[in-house]
Amino acid sequence: MTNLILFSADKMQGFFGLGSHMEELINYFRKKEDIYITIVFTASDKYPECTFVQKDGIDMIYVPCPENRLLLSMEDSLPSNTLALRVLQIVYPFLKDKEKLVCWFNSLAELNLLKRIKDFLDCKILYVHHAWGWKDFIRVEDAVFIEEWKKGNDAFCEKAFQSIHYQLQMAEHSDYTITVTRQAEKYFNLAFGISASKLVTIYNGIKPPRLSLINKGKIRHELGIADNEEIILFSGRVVENKGVLFLVDAFKQLLKKKPNCRLVLIGTGSLNEVLKAALPTWGKLTLTGIITREWVQKWYAIANVGILPSLMEQCSYTAIEMRFWKIPLIISAVDGLDEVFQDNVDCLKIPVTYDQNKERVLSPIQIENCLYRLLTDKIICEKIVKNGYKKAFKQFTANEMGQSYYKVITQLYSST
Repeated sequence: MTNLILFSADKMQGFFGLGSHMEELINYFRKKEDIYITIVFTASDKYPECTFVQKDGIDMIYVPCPENRLLLSMEDSLPSNTLALRVLQIVYPFLKDKEKLVCWFNSLAELNLLKRIKDFLDCKILYVHHAWGWKDFIRVEDAVFIEEWKKGNDAFCEKAFQSIHYQLQMAEHSDYTITVTRQAEKYFNLAFGISASKLVTIYNGIKPPRLSLINKGKIRHELGIADNEEIILFSGRVVENKGVLFLVDAFKQLLKKKPNCRLVLIGTGSLNEVLKAALPTWGKLTLTGIITREWVQKWYAIANVGILPSLMEQCSYTAIEMRFWKIPLIISAVDGLDEVFQDNVDCLKIPVTYDQNKERVLSPIQIENCLYRLLTDKIICEKIVKNGYKKAFKQFTANEMGQSYYKVITQLYSST
């Protein structure tokens, strides 16, 4: 029996991406007779004291936040290391007698747990790399950043260098690092020197929705959307790095040609900044904030066009979901999106250009052109939807993802 120990930073998983990833894999592994799951919820507010719960065949350990509300972080500091040590001391009695331990980490905040856990337990470590943290701080071309990294030029962008330093430690201290795109696997190996034998790419996946049960007319009425209103849908973090300001600029121009459009941004982030950029077209903009999965899917059901104009992205769960919901998609030609989509086949792609600071930008004019094309050309929409749906079932199902993870996990002990 392999014991899969999932560390989950309870306050830090968020509604999108990472939460979906964990949920799909837990549902897959709980059906395997040779895998037993334990979830360690760190920074939890559910119970005032450390609490063990068993539910649906899964052990759950809830570790509450300390009284000072300090959260786990990747920093090599006394408070961060002390908190990580405290968490490991708390969970040790629950885990020490389990055999074939595979400790699974997703979050960079768990670095100090990952680095110390083998001091407590005889285990294998699995790190799943979801995104490049350095891209939150600087938007230069990958090759430019890597060149400066190899030169050791910390002054180029100190926060970006610090972020990649932490992520490399995650990979270096792990027995296996799973990347969600081949692009990330390649850069770990060729640019940052992580052994290819410790790397494997597994695309994200979801359980396909049952579209036959959808009543679009009823949902439109429920959401207050007129029958002739065309929905342009974005879902994710509503922040500058996700390209939302370029999208708002493009949408304002599109309204001159297609006045019956509505731009819906699902998620939270820089909402005030978006509202300022959208002035005076506020009546055509919907900002949902964080909503339940049920409401997200209702917007998927009635969307005419989906768009992800990101400046950074790996294997986007939103993109996968929109494929399965048969939404014609526009994506930016960045990172993982560029890898898993083909222009004019299963999407329309927005090319990436660079400004005077050599940072990534998108053209609102090109975004507007793509939006207008999908809203007026039924033939290309049908082609994109058909090919995207087919590709989703071939590469991006929860079952496909689960099988690949299962293979990696069983190999961790079969090779020793």
